[in-house]
Amino acid sequence: MFRPYIKRTSILVLIALFNVILVYVAHTSSRFISDKNYDLKVEASNIMRDALLYTNAEFKKSFNDTLSSELDFFESGLIGVDSIYSAMTTKKGIFESKMAATNPDFSALYIDYFSKIDDSLGTSLTNIDTQDTIAVHMTGSYPGANIALLAACKASNIFPIIISSIGSSSWGANRLNMTWIDIENILYGQIFDYKSVMVSLGGDNDTADELSEDTKFILREKIKNYGYPLAYNQDLKESINIKMNTYNRISQAYKVYINVGGSASSLGNELLSQFFSPGLNFQKNEDINVDVEIIESNTSYDLSLEPIIHQFNDNDIPIINIKNINKLCMENDLPYWKLDQYTNYTSLLFGKVIKYPPLTIWLCFIASSLVLFWVVISSIRQVNKKMEEIENDTVI
Repeated sequence: MFRPYIKRTSILVLIALFNVILVYVAHTSSRFISDKNYDLKVEASNIMRDALLYTNAEFKKSFNDTLSSELDFFESGLIGVDSIYSAMTTKKGIFESKMAATNPDFSALYIDYFSKIDDSLGTSLTNIDTQDTIAVHMTGSYPGANIALLAACKASNIFPIIISSIGSSSWGANRLNMTWIDIENILYGQIFDYKSVMVSLGGDNDTADELSEDTKFILREKIKNYGYPLAYNQDLKESINIKMNTYNRISQAYKVYINVGGSASSLGNELLSQFFSPGLNFQKNEDINVDVEIIESNTSYDLSLEPIIHQFNDNDIPIINIKNINKLCMENDLPYWKLDQYTNYTSLLFGKVIKYPPLTIWLCFIASSLVLFWVVISSIRQVNKKMEEIENDTVI
């Protein structure tokens, strides 16, 4: 019995299957468009990953801490302890923030900020053929974020002038045998060629007022034994001056000031620190409603005090403010809660994925149309041929 293609069940089933495959291809299709600094960001992430091999090895050699090892998702060796287990803890910290900052891809965030500064000010922070100098203030609270910055600097050929405070909030570098300067010296000469030029105690008033005298003595001795100059003065204003004089003595050509953590000398008190949002700031936010009466009622606060971050900003130097890690992670597609669902280099920092790219959709549409067109034309030809055969038989 004569049946053209368009009426054959087998042909229709094959066409249906072919179109189902095309729908699947179109639905699952995506295209990755890499960021212009993709290679630089990957390089920074890889450098940080190498650094964590050293810190994790040192942690395993020095501590038998099963809990911290189990909690350390990125195997960094940088996860500290809760405040009740540490005599040098300055403040209560957020565990998730400390963990998120140990992600090697956190280093790409700094590259992204460098790139935005380049785009806005015409600088060359992401140009590896030039070496720029930046000013950095770190605390022991976020050793992961500290190392991420150093990795970004190495990848970008940036030289950081670093002043650190040894104090740490909980879950940071808050072990007396593995403070931030211990970690810094583990990596110095192995991964990085720079380290802090000065160290303070950190904590309240930058003199760790919340710690015991015995603990402060141990920390001061550790700083001394490593050969760091100690920035220590009971007057916070003088402590700020000591640090600023150090920065100014070393360079007058800083391209950016980076604050990591909540140092009193760097940020000031909880009111003044609000002038700078987490992340990149080109100017302080003048719209912040600071209640002067609250400041004046706080007799421990010196109204003439100008924190380091404000002094750099007054000189029109852009600010990168690393705090509120959860906010920074959410804004930049970095994992904060569900770490096990993250794959390296998949953050929006590295590029963007375009779902249903038009080219793929059009190709699928054209393929489907061509198949249908072929079936229709072939069927018409078959019918015409059959009609001709019938006419010829009738004539005969």
